[in-house]
Amino acid sequence: MSSTKNPQSRPAGLVGPLVVGLYAWAAAVSFGIALIDIMYARLVPEATAAFSEVADFLLLVSAATVLVALAAIGLSWHSRVARNFLIASFVVSLFGFLAPALLSPFLQDGSALGAGIRLVIGGAISILAFVGFYKFRLNE
Repeated sequence: MSSTKNPQSRPAGLVGPLVVGLYAWAAAVSFGIALIDIMYARLVPEATAAFSEVADFLLLVSAATVLVALAAIGLSWHSRVARNFLIASFVVSLFGFLAPALLSPFLQDGSALGAGIRLVIGGAISILAFVGFYKFRLNE
C-alpha cells in the first residue's frame, strides 16, 4: 500500500477544489462588479435609468455566488478550518443582503458611507472565501 494521498479517495475528489475555487472566484468577481457599479454611479450620476437593471444583475450574481457558497461549504466539510472560513464568508454575504434594509434609515441615497460599507462587505466576502480556498488546498 502506498502512503501517498489519493485525492479520489475523499467524497470531494476533484470536484471539491473546483467548487471551492469557483466560489472564491465568484466572490471576487461579485466584489469587482460592485466596485465598478459604485465607480460608474459616481462618474455618471444622470444614468439613473440603467441602475435598476444593474441592481437586478448584481442581485443575480450575488444569488449565484450564495448557491456556489453552499456547495463549497458542503464539499469542504472534512476541512474544519476551510469550512469555518467559507461559513464566515457565507454569513457575511447574507448580512450583505440584509444591510441595505437595516441601514437605510441611517444612510442617505448615494452616501459615501453606504458605498464604503458595501465595499467592506464585498471585500470581506472575497478575502474570507480565498482564505478558505487556500486552507482547503493546504489541507489536501
